[in-house]
Amino acid sequence: MLASLCRVAAATAIAGTPSPWAPAPDAALDVYETALRSTIDPSSLRTFHDALGREPHIAGTDGDWRVIEWLEDSFRTMGLAVERHEFWAYLARPVDARVELVTPIRHSFRLREETLDADPDTAHPELEIGFNAYSGNGDVTAEVVYVNRGRREDFITLRELGVDLRGKIALARYGGNYRGYKAKYAEEAGAAGLIIYTDPADSGYGRGLPYPEGGWANGTSIQRGSIKTIAYSGDPLTPFRPATRDAERLDPAAVALPNIPVQPVGWSVAEAIMRRMTGRALPPALVKEWQGGLPFAYRVEGGADLRVRVMVEQERRLVHTANVIATLEGARNPDELVIIGCHHDAWGFGAGDPLAGLIAVTEAARVMADAARNGLRPARSVAFAAWGAEEHGIVGSVEWCEANADRLTRNAVAYINLDAAAMGPRFGASAAPSLKSVITEVSRRVPAADGRGTVFEQLTRDQATPGYGALGGGSDHIGFYCHLGIPACGLNGRGGQGTAYHSNYDTVAWYRRVVGSDYEPARMITAMAVGVAANLASGPIVPLDPARYVTDGRAQVDALRERAATLGIEIDLGAVTAGIDRFEEALTAATAVRGRLGVGAPSAAADRVSGLLREIDRAWIDEGGLAGRPWFRNLFAASDPYSGYAAWLLPALRQAVERRDAAAIRVQADRYVAVFDRLTALTDRLTVALNAM
Repeated sequence: MLASLCRVAAATAIAGTPSPWAPAPDAALDVYETALRSTIDPSSLRTFHDALGREPHIAGTDGDWRVIEWLEDSFRTMGLAVERHEFWAYLARPVDARVELVTPIRHSFRLREETLDADPDTAHPELEIGFNAYSGNGDVTAEVVYVNRGRREDFITLRELGVDLRGKIALARYGGNYRGYKAKYAEEAGAAGLIIYTDPADSGYGRGLPYPEGGWANGTSIQRGSIKTIAYSGDPLTPFRPATRDAERLDPAAVALPNIPVQPVGWSVAEAIMRRMTGRALPPALVKEWQGGLPFAYRVEGGADLRVRVMVEQERRLVHTANVIATLEGARNPDELVIIGCHHDAWGFGAGDPLAGLIAVTEAARVMADAARNGLRPARSVAFAAWGAEEHGIVGSVEWCEANADRLTRNAVAYINLDAAAMGPRFGASAAPSLKSVITEVSRRVPAADGRGTVFEQLTRDQATPGYGALGGGSDHIGFYCHLGIPACGLNGRGGQGTAYHSNYDTVAWYRRVVGSDYEPARMITAMAVGVAANLASGPIVPLDPARYVTDGRAQVDALRERAATLGIEIDLGAVTAGIDRFEEALTAATAVRGRLGVGAPSAAADRVSGLLREIDRAWIDEGGLAGRPWFRNLFAASDPYSGYAAWLLPALRQAVERRDAAAIRVQADRYVAVFDRLTALTDRLTVALNAM
């Protein structure tokens, strides 16, 4: 029986019975959680939304600084200690852009959303044209090639078809990968320029009525966004070090930023171009995957008679902006830190992205500060963070992580990310393995936003167990999780009937029409965030679950074997599996002791146990990082280097498998054996520490 306890701990946490490592039943913690949940106020969330979403606030603009100052004033009014962390980052802003039909007719397209009488904010003078930050500057006129979603496999398909992109303008639709990789692969294929458009099948009339009648993209909706794809997150010129005013910086010419002009457009522009394409039709085998929602058959090539002009001029320069971090000091272990965060910058008003998350961070700060004034204060400190310049490539949070790396490595318990979190009533989460159990336990007590039971019941309506995603790229967890090894999670509510993602239509009016004006999704997200934070910050033993690394580790080894078989290569991961077995055996003893202890009492012994649980997450950090991406040091998880957003688990091995490199597979397998040996040694120490309680 004892030999199976570790597997039982991980399995029962998923199946419904709490893991021994999950928060133990605790009357005092129940009182605290209940007090926090009961004071979350939809009218407060609405007020925060009005204040934060009143004007456009791209990073470094006057509007951005007004948001920063509002956050500082609000957090101080709550009684929190406020830090303004300033940084100077290399950002991009638009100067001018053109997309034109040159032949068979001459026509210049509008590159800004149309203004709407139903939403006066869409006429705000500070709204920018559509742009992809870090586009190369250039002015090209050329034939057009449709590249589907601009994924790596799409360009491979075009090469196999004999389609030559050299000197052509690539036309890609959004989706399938991070937009920066569309630009990277187009440039590598020899394209002279790139147009990226929003296809109506993905987020326009193929999904429902367009805005303002409905909530989906209309023909002029333009998705803005960064296209930076360098091998690290944060400021492009200061990898591994904070971007202070006087920091030593790389030469911009030495940084692999895009060189070709890249311009995003709405589907009405794409329709006018693609309707005139007369070249090679889609091969029948590609129609199902490559045909979008425009009302004609898509083609691969435009033909010699169709020529399009793309001109982009952007300014890249150092921009001064800031993070805002407000801290509620812990009563017993103030140096230990749980962080709840979301970025504050936006491409326009940002009512959904980021403010649907930032209002939850702000409300979480308010209710936890109020509880502290009423005598309910967590043992560990809780920080509420609003990050700057996330939209340009996860800049502000990474700069804070790099500036505070030693302190965070020693003392951070976890990071809870709420980027654009409250976008609908359906709860979801992506998380490090060690945080899945605490999320599940909190979900049992939080009402679902749709009014049908708890979040846990919502998560298990259509499946036996809650399912959580893996953290990949694309948001502010990256610096904490992938660089420093601090466990992180992203909480979200989805299911709203529409999208205004990164467009000038992402206004408070759009949000209330599409997501709703009752702010129930934001209440749910706030309740989940404060519940997870309260559990992580309050218990004598921090509720990080090491058993999930056994089940998740085994699952990923199996997935790698399957991937290798698909690629036609043989791999031997027996040594890695044996390492997992040794870790599981050590964890069995620790789990048995933990199961007998219950809540425990605050003590130096409990602090030692909590410290060892934090070290288990840090054991995945390897100073050498990933091959070609040394900034990514977490050997458990990293972003997919071919798509950007997706997660690669056991990424050093995954990369070697994808490259079909037998020698590299053996080397990386040895690194993972070393990780599991570190985990085993830490777990042996954990058992000793638990027995001393």
